[in-house]
Amino acid sequence: MNPYETIGLPKIINGAGKMTYLGSSAIEPDVIEKMGMAAQGYVDMELLKPKIGKLAAHLAGAEAGCVTACSAAGIVISVASVLTGGDMYKVEMLPDVNWIPNEIIIQKGHMVNFGANIAQAIRLTGAVVKEIGMVTGTKEYHLLGAINERTAAVVYVVSHHAVSNGMLSLEQVIKIAHEHNLPVIVDAAAETDLLYYAESGADYVVFSGHKAIGGPTSGLIIGSEERMHNCQIQDKGIARMMKVGKENIMGLYFALEQYSRRNEEQQVAGFEKIANELQRLLSDVKGITTRIKWDATRPIPRVQLILGENCKLTGKQMISELEGGNPSIRTRNHLVDEGIIQFDPRELKEDELPVIAKRIFEILD
Repeated sequence: MNPYETIGLPKIINGAGKMTYLGSSAIEPDVIEKMGMAAQGYVDMELLKPKIGKLAAHLAGAEAGCVTACSAAGIVISVASVLTGGDMYKVEMLPDVNWIPNEIIIQKGHMVNFGANIAQAIRLTGAVVKEIGMVTGTKEYHLLGAINERTAAVVYVVSHHAVSNGMLSLEQVIKIAHEHNLPVIVDAAAETDLLYYAESGADYVVFSGHKAIGGPTSGLIIGSEERMHNCQIQDKGIARMMKVGKENIMGLYFALEQYSRRNEEQQVAGFEKIANELQRLLSDVKGITTRIKWDATRPIPRVQLILGENCKLTGKQMISELEGGNPSIRTRNHLVDEGIIQFDPRELKEDELPVIAKRIFEILD
């Protein structure tokens, strides 16, 4: 029996994808087994974190790494590293930053809420957030004009939450930032390509351990030895409140090992098979049409339910009906105001597809 049902919570069919609010990923059994063994033993944590950070970073094409509680913690720790360098006095002073540089530049279109406001994550360190550009676009002169003696770093967000049109590209940001000796912090939490961002020249790259990688709740920052050392020492300061357990540190590494060996073509073909079958099962639903839409930055085919004018329910009403049953069917709802509900195939099982189709037919019948 589903353990969550034993405490009175409904079973979930996850068509939303690797979402934090649903617990992100279903961890592979062999990773869970190794995590269990790690949880039953002891280790010197000050040796474990940099060791796994380095091993994990090598799998992601970088010199060194820092394991964190999650990608949000990774953003905080990266900014803290920029503010303090290796100065323990400054590490202990955060968030009371009484020195410069202390400003973090971010494009307005990257001011996302990923369950919390990214500006708050940056401000937790004591840094000052400096937005540039408009939600309709950022130009190079916006970034150039914002850089001064108070500038400490630039944060760049890669996410479906961020505005994609009209923003400066990562390559543009890195070029301008590096010309002014400024580091670039990339929030690539849910991205699938672990090599691209470091290869592009980003100084800090932050990944979620429990999204694409499929591990337990955790995060990973990758970068140079010096920068990652400056991240690690934040454990003596504000990162103490964001610590991660030994079993999750090991779980992240084992999941990353597994992820690095994956056959991406085979994996994507499996996603396509799920998406195509779900679309077939929903082909005769009255009042809606379906299509498969690929993610903008990742190889993920999603089934879109497009509610027509003659559909009996609005998108929000449909979502409420799907979530209110048992099993509770969860969908990806970023486009609901446009009358579009999406199904992400990555966490769906084949035997769940007829259940989804039957429930949608029932709701609209």
